[in-house]
Amino acid sequence: MRTKTLLLAVFLLTMLGCVDQIEYNITGKVDIIVVDGRITNLEEEQIVKLFRSKADPITGRFGSAPVLGAKMELVVNGSQKVAFVEDTTILGNYHLPKNYIGAIGNTYQLRFQLIDGTIYESSIEKMQSVPAMENIDVRFNANEEAETAIGFKGFHELYIDTKDPTDEKNFYSWEWVLYEKQPWCRSCLRGVYAVYKIIPGQYLFRQYFVSGTELFEDCFAPQPVYDNPEAPIINRTDWTYDYECRTKCWEVIRNNSLNLFEDSYTNGGQITHRKVAKIPFYQRGGCLVELRQLSLNKDAYEYYKLFQQQTENSGGIADTPPTALRGNVKNVANAREVVVGYFSASAVSSKRQWIDRKDTGGTIPPGLFEALTGRIPNPEPPPPYDGPRGEALVKIWGGPPRVPTALCLKTNNRTPTKPEGWRDDN
Repeated sequence: MRTKTLLLAVFLLTMLGCVDQIEYNITGKVDIIVVDGRITNLEEEQIVKLFRSKADPITGRFGSAPVLGAKMELVVNGSQKVAFVEDTTILGNYHLPKNYIGAIGNTYQLRFQLIDGTIYESSIEKMQSVPAMENIDVRFNANEEAETAIGFKGFHELYIDTKDPTDEKNFYSWEWVLYEKQPWCRSCLRGVYAVYKIIPGQYLFRQYFVSGTELFEDCFAPQPVYDNPEAPIINRTDWTYDYECRTKCWEVIRNNSLNLFEDSYTNGGQITHRKVAKIPFYQRGGCLVELRQLSLNKDAYEYYKLFQQQTENSGGIADTPPTALRGNVKNVANAREVVVGYFSASAVSSKRQWIDRKDTGGTIPPGLFEALTGRIPNPEPPPPYDGPRGEALVKIWGGPPRVPTALCLKTNNRTPTKPEGWRDDN
């Protein structure tokens, strides 16, 4: 799931409207602004993510970088302006003031200006109402294979009922957010996790790097040292060590497929037993799922429907479609510039469901780390470095006892804050 290009990830995480197809060569010189944002009526962080996605001119592979230093504001009902604050922890994220939430019936427009002076704005979006979800039915399916780094079988499928309003055209989408306890907080490629900064140029017995007292809390990957008889010798060039979390930590996993509905056949009726989530059976412990039912406008629905058809016809959600579908954000001075992404206003009906996973019978889960990375954890060997797992390839003198644990850092996919509804006995 984590290997998708940014372009596809944003297509799935945004609510794109104004269907306009732009042909492009995937191996060409793609350089586009990507906007991912939504204002909701829930008491949650209102975030807009801003990136620049580029394709390598030789390989055609996508890379992305957060857009920093933008001045961003929300225009409410055409007049009121609310400034976004740039996040200094998760680069590329901009958020509205704490406790700011949207209101049904209001209109919203996103505007932002880049450091170079270029101004962008979205279309004006009205927040439509959405009915509440009612019953939640949870069933375990041991037969289907999960779409993860490794193939394994087992899902919990979640179904809901909802009442569709009468005398109006309604469009819906469903999303889910899964919270799983995460015991592993950091992986260090060609290095080790160091709590304190390593002192440059200081070595001990030609075996140890020397720790200082300045906090570092990051991976230390030593660079090759040439013509220095005091430097430690590292006789391998490629390895990864994994480190357990110092405190409680939760992985935040979001759906990566589209679930759309329009009420042509249910106008004013009951939407019954709609499947809205397939939660992989990652590990034995219980998990928490937040189900979200969102209102869509017609343009957003049509956009997503077309994108869904493209990905299905091209062989799957991981395949790149032959066209990029322009969203509702534009360069004010240059309407021909391709801007991918959408800023939407959506009312949300949200419910949280605890799944204890006691109904899984003899099905054996792979483990969360294994499912997400495709490998088993490889902890750093502990001192005295002569155990059955051999010696650590990078040894540190001083600092906390080896092997240290790693911090649980807040990211888009991880949180040290206990999710509301989490059961402590899990």
